[in-house]
Amino acid sequence: MIHVMASSVLPASVSSVWGLIRDFGALGKWLPGVKTCVIEGDEPGDRVGAVRRLEMGDVGVIREQLLALSDVDHTVMFSIIESALPISNYRSTISLLPITDGDRTFIQWRGQFEAPLEHAASMEARMPTGIYQPAFNRLAEILA
Repeated sequence: MIHVMASSVLPASVSSVWGLIRDFGALGKWLPGVKTCVIEGDEPGDRVGAVRRLEMGDVGVIREQLLALSDVDHTVMFSIIESALPISNYRSTISLLPITDGDRTFIQWRGQFEAPLEHAASMEARMPTGIYQPAFNRLAEILA
């Protein structure tokens, strides 16, 4: 199992950041590279079990399922259930913590997955630098 992580400090309160993160269907607003993001069926974007369908510019369609969402802990957990990426058993958690000095937010995105040996190193490098950090940068722009 490969474990990856990225973190950052955002220039806004936890409640402001959480307002963007908690809607599972709103990922396209803050993750670069998303062409479309829709919740399948009639599920609301904050219901555990909801499935979102992402169309990504570079890897096609990805389907993800919401596994957990906590308004108390400001944490969302999801898994990839379908993807052209050379990974399997992907599980991800995004967590927010308040930074009281300046009313900022510490954001952490953790992922774990399996990948074939020939793709392991590239996917291990891609997740935190090519997906997680650009998302943090976009959130910072939105919240500034």
